[in-house]
This record gives sequence, structure tokens and C-alpha cells, in this order.
Amino acid sequence: MILSSAISGIVYSIFSGQPLCILGATGPELAYTQVFYRLCVALELEFLPARVWQGLWTALFTVLLAVFDCSALMHHVTRFTEEIFSALISLIFIIEAFLSVGGLYMSDDSTLGRARAFLGTLLCFGTFLVATWCKSLKGPGQVVLTKAIRTILGNYGVPVAIAVAMSVSYVFRGVGGAMLQVPSDIVPTYVNNATGKPRDWIVNPMVHDRPFPLWGIFFAAGPALGLTLLGYLDQNLTSLLINRKAHHLRKPPGYHLDLFVCGAIVYPICSFLGLPFTHAATVRSMTHLISLSTREVVKLEGGGSTSKISRVIESRTTGLVIHVLLLLSLWLAGALVYVPRACLFGVFLFMGVGSMADNQLFDRLHLWFIWDTKSYPKYNYVKSVGLKTVHLFTAVQAFFLVLIYVLTRIDGVSVVFPFIIGALVFVRPLLASCFNPEDLKTLDS
Repeated sequence: MILSSAISGIVYSIFSGQPLCILGATGPELAYTQVFYRLCVALELEFLPARVWQGLWTALFTVLLAVFDCSALMHHVTRFTEEIFSALISLIFIIEAFLSVGGLYMSDDSTLGRARAFLGTLLCFGTFLVATWCKSLKGPGQVVLTKAIRTILGNYGVPVAIAVAMSVSYVFRGVGGAMLQVPSDIVPTYVNNATGKPRDWIVNPMVHDRPFPLWGIFFAAGPALGLTLLGYLDQNLTSLLINRKAHHLRKPPGYHLDLFVCGAIVYPICSFLGLPFTHAATVRSMTHLISLSTREVVKLEGGGSTSKISRVIESRTTGLVIHVLLLLSLWLAGALVYVPRACLFGVFLFMGVGSMADNQLFDRLHLWFIWDTKSYPKYNYVKSVGLKTVHLFTAVQAFFLVLIYVLTRIDGVSVVFPFIIGALVFVRPLLASCFNPEDLKTLDS
């Protein structure tokens, strides 16, 4: 995973049209890989060679999508779909963080086990709070410390929080707790049963442990269509979120070029090396954008405030350096084993909460918990759209958000949830029969 993210990220940061996106493997891609593996086992096909062919077919289909302007179909995607997709990713990170902390208490009922679970809880939420506090130092009106120190802590809050968690974990090392498990050698972890040695770095698509049948090459084209759709949705929906007008980006987007880079370079490399496939990952990409953004507080009429992005530093440098450092981290296994796993739950929580910014769905959900309507923040849609209409529109989005999240939790059908996200494009026109056109335009601009 580290190698895949590093190689694909370096390539993408150099050649893509929108280098602010960060590439990574996603949950849907993992679920689909598991489905494909089970198919290979049932058909007695060797998985690794079959996966090479699946990847090559996916690369071909993705290049064709880019060449024939198919990313232009994404103009049918409105804020209605974007907000649900973005909220889903945030929700997954937040809920998974809490589930991971809860799992600490389920693994060991002994007194020492409970102590380790409690320490893990402190490390998780401590990491989240430290990272959040460091991030807040970049905001206006801060007077603690010097401006230079506030800038450093604000920019590197997450590494600072992890360092603090490592220090706390060391102080309470007698309690113990799970640390990161990182292989000590940089070799493929799959061991060839015939030789007892790790497999070659390059996967032979025709002969692995035995010759690969010709029919298997064409069989792989079917599952490749599903993988292509997953990559298409992940890549373009994330790019849409990054390229929102509210972010005031100066450079034009490059949807087709980005997709072409994935199909022509990233997928073939991952296929032959036997690495996880990557595409633009929403939370990581949004976190990258936020870290390069300058935000300003906007006072709302009638009380309350919100914030908006006033400027983004658009550069290929940060993406390139991030992935070069990822690659170099393969040689830092000796240091990574001192990172407590529980502090990463706090990082997930921080990323999930941080990615909620600029998502109006969460703003409108917050209105449900304000009993006095006179205290509502004076958002544009609050001032120009009836409150019943606002709440109904929010309820529709919340319904689909919960539906899709539930699907991600059911192993048997989790692979279909990207298709449900795609189906939201067809749900959106149906709302025109339920809402006033002007209200819908305001809520879904």
C-alpha cells in the first residue's frame, strides 16, 4: 500500500491536470478486489495473473473514457450528490474511529486489557484534540505564542499530535498497547509455495505457479468494467469537490487528463507490480486542499459566523514531496513501530471532522438541533427558502446518506454502493417535481 501510494502519487503530481488531489486506495476498490478474488478461486484462476489482466483491461477502458470526453458526463452531478458523497466519506472516517476505540475494550477483558483500552482511548482523543488545537492556531484573533510558532503548529498539527502520542505511550510503556506493524524487509509478502521464496516484483501475466489460460484473459474484462466505474466515480467526484468555485482556484481543471494519467500510467504500474489500484481519495485530497488554504471568518446577519476559503496555494510541490516522503518511509520501519495504533484512530477522527468544512449538508443538519428558529445562522438559503423546504431537502439527503452508509457495512452488497452514488444523478431530476424550482436552485446551486 505504501509503495502503491508513493509511486502513483509521484507520477500523478508530475503529469496530472489537478495535482491537489491525493491518490490512494479506497474502500470500494478493496471490496471489489475481494469479490474478484473469490471469483478467481471459484473458477480456479490464479489471482495475481488474473489481476494483471483485470488491471490492463481497466487501464484500456479508462483511457477510452478519457479520450472520448466521458468525464464531461459529470456535469450532471450537482451539489446534491457532491454533498452526500463528501458526507459519506467524512462519516466513514468518524464512525470507524469510534468503532476502533470500542474494539479496544472488546479484545481483552483482563485488568491489564482494560488499562490498555483506556490508554488507547486517551491517545485517540488526545491526538484529535492536539491536532485540532494546532489547526485552530492558524485562525484569526489568536494571540498565544508567536506568529511563527502558530504557523508551524498550524501547518504540522497532525505530526505534532502523533509525536505527543508517541511520548505519552513511551511514558506508560508498562501498560503496553498495539503499535504499528511494519515489515522489516522491503520485499513482496506473498511467498511462492513451490519455491518457498517471495514472488518476483514483476507479476508474469501468462505464467505464475502454472500457465494462465487464454479464456481467463477475456474473462477478466468483465470485472474490469466494474473496477473502471469505481475508479471513474472516485476520481471525478473527488476532482469535482476539489474544483468547486467556492475554493477560488486559479488554474483550470483537467478532468480528462487526470483520468488519462490513471489509465495510461498508474493502473499498468500497479497491475504488473501487484499493488493496490489507486485514484483520487476524497478525504486525503480535501485535507491536502485545506492545508494549502487561507480561510476567513464571515459574520452572518443576525448573529453567528461561518468561514470560507479566500485563497489556495496551487502547487505540484506539496503532492510530490508528500509521496516522495511516503516512498522514503519504507526505510523507516524501525521508527514506525514506535507509533501507537490508537493515535491513528485520532488522526482518522481529525480527518473526518476536518473534511466536514464547506459541506452545507452538515450545516443544515445542525439546524435540526437549534430549537429557536430565530437563532438560525443567516445562511442565504435560510433567508430565501422556507424552513420546511430546507428541512425536507436535508432529510432527503440524510436518507440517502444513511442508506449508502448501511450498504458499506453489509459485506454481501458493499460493492454496489458506488453504483448507488452514481444513481443519485438520476434521483436529482426527480426532486424537481417535489420542490419549487427557485428553492431547488438556491439549495442545490
